[in-house]
Amino acid sequence: MINDYDAFIAHLKRTGRMKLLPLILRELRTEEARAKKLFTRTETAVDNPSLISGWRKLENGRLVDTTGKSALINIYRNIIA
Repeated sequence: MINDYDAFIAHLKRTGRMKLLPLILRELRTEEARAKKLFTRTETAVDNPSLISGWRKLENGRLVDTTGKSALINIYRNIIA
């Protein structure tokens, strides 16, 4: 990760690599989006009314879902299977 952006841009100018800046920016945004996606978060029915009841937690890319909505979906899948 880049800590000192001014020094980094000065380095790009000094080495004649300023055309790489848009590609570097895109990569930094992609890395930020990936980190945000894997960020631990908990969602309750108060936060998202479509969950009906319960909570769900996303941690380390793994979803734990104990909502009423997931229970209803599981019942529906068992009936039609």
